[in-house]
Amino acid sequence: MPSPDDANVKGLEGVALPIRGLLSLWGYRIRDHTSVPQIRLDLTNAGLTAVPDFAAGSLDDEVAIVPIAHERDTVADAGDAATEQDPVDDSEEAVGVFPQAAMRVYDLPCAHRVASITPDEPLSAAMGRMAEHGYSQLPVIDTSGTLHGVVTWASIVLMHATGRKTCLASAITSEYEIVNAPAHLLPVLPVIRTHEFVLVRAADGQVSGIVTSADLAGEFGTVARPFFTLGEIERRLRRCLGRVYDEADVQKVHKKKTSVDEMMFGEYIRLLDNEERWDKLGWPLVDRAHFIGLLGRVKDVRNTVMHFNAPSLRAEQLDLLDSFVSMLRQYDPDYGATSMSGST
Repeated sequence: MPSPDDANVKGLEGVALPIRGLLSLWGYRIRDHTSVPQIRLDLTNAGLTAVPDFAAGSLDDEVAIVPIAHERDTVADAGDAATEQDPVDDSEEAVGVFPQAAMRVYDLPCAHRVASITPDEPLSAAMGRMAEHGYSQLPVIDTSGTLHGVVTWASIVLMHATGRKTCLASAITSEYEIVNAPAHLLPVLPVIRTHEFVLVRAADGQVSGIVTSADLAGEFGTVARPFFTLGEIERRLRRCLGRVYDEADVQKVHKKKTSVDEMMFGEYIRLLDNEERWDKLGWPLVDRAHFIGLLGRVKDVRNTVMHFNAPSLRAEQLDLLDSFVSMLRQYDPDYGATSMSGST
């Protein structure tokens, strides 16, 4: 997606426009892992920023493009007006807009560990290590950290097929790719698919890890599980709350919003943290304080998941998401019924 040239971006200084309009200047319609980092980068390169943050709030909310150095002054000048608006949790992105950071190679745990063998070890040691751990390849790295190549099962077969001397040196191949740790992961995927692995180079120039096709398959489960679970939690919450709360209820929490579908997690909490509104929900067996506490913890996990460069979720965080979505399933039993019946 082409970006405006530097002069046009710089020309935005002092402009106030809806978030939707800002996105359209870059040719985007939504905020996602591509649009938000690109716009932020271009604004930063021009010495500018958007106030308030354009990654949060409604697409119709207005932002001002100001010099980065003046951001604090702009926020201070808007202080009185801000007190008249509805409270917003700045750490929370708009519903359905995560993640806001592109995943990089160094976000994979395997990019920070590598098993290797030294050039003076025998081929049998390399083969034994590969067989023991289920490796398909093993980098050859000397004690100074210098990479001499990679031994793979395919290179060992080729050594025998070509009648070369059976030794480690004969089994070393130069058919591999090296990527820098900070590289964006998505462009690297075709390389991994072609070669079945890539070596990862750290800032000091040495090999810090290896990413294989198997690693990606395992990492997909780790990364995808919280995303899918959080997506289901949001959908079920919107369905449960949307059946009960109308525009009048929603606007008691946020004057500019008209339905539950437009709300964020923090606004769900404020919506339910009122005894009269809670009673309308009709969940007599659920303790309001306990539910809101759980919802607050889910919100914190959601904000962590929104950025790929956040630490991996702990087991208790994953368990929290699983138990919370299981609770919601009891109050939203007809979820998916329409699509299921339509497919028969």
